[in-house]
Amino acid sequence: MTDLLKLAIEGHGGLPRWEQISRFRAAASVTGAIWPLKGHPEGPLDRVVLEGETRDQRLTITPFSGPGRFTTWEPHRQTVETTDGELIAVRRDPAASFVGTTRNSPWDEFQVAYFASEANWNYFVAPFLFARSDFVTEEIEPWHEDGQTWRALLVTYPDTIVAHTRQQTYYFDDAGLLRRLDYSVDLLGGGPAVHYPSEYREFDGIMVPTRRRVYVRNPDGSPIRDSVSVAVDVADVTFS
Repeated sequence: MTDLLKLAIEGHGGLPRWEQISRFRAAASVTGAIWPLKGHPEGPLDRVVLEGETRDQRLTITPFSGPGRFTTWEPHRQTVETTDGELIAVRRDPAASFVGTTRNSPWDEFQVAYFASEANWNYFVAPFLFARSDFVTEEIEPWHEDGQTWRALLVTYPDTIVAHTRQQTYYFDDAGLLRRLDYSVDLLGGGPAVHYPSEYREFDGIMVPTRRRVYVRNPDGSPIRDSVSVAVDVADVTFS
């Protein structure tokens, strides 16, 4: 584990506390220009509850596709179910549905849930997940922005973890808090994105950014701020 990863894990609550946790539950809204682009102008994920496991990629979103319904996500299987226990729809091998799509291709409800679930699961378990032996981390040149200097950690994800893309760069401040994240989104044709977490609060001993804003990234690394691609606003979180 690199010194920077150690600092980041400690800054977000520490590995001993994280190892006591197996689940998270967050009240949040996931909005932004992504949804009209994908054919969902109403905003399908405003005021939802995200519930996930911390060691395995499993997450549910409630409500979803109407009152009394929720969706479940795992990399190999998705469902839409009722709170009364009725299975409405199921999709196996959901990643295959994105093959041949482009940035402007519309998404169906399962694709909306897949993108939001994969993204938010990874957001809630970082940077603790990177302590796993199958992750490769390397500190690279720091990043300077708005008079601040952030240390940079290049993270290579294993094939066993579904993520936006295999390599992502995380930028941390002196306290070890994540301030910027650079990646491309394979599901969107590999377009470059810059992601800013902010407004941190402590929940059950874990530091969580309650505001996330994602923008298209210019070649020089600057954000195109005229449109927010994805916005995640968190009202409350519990870890157990």
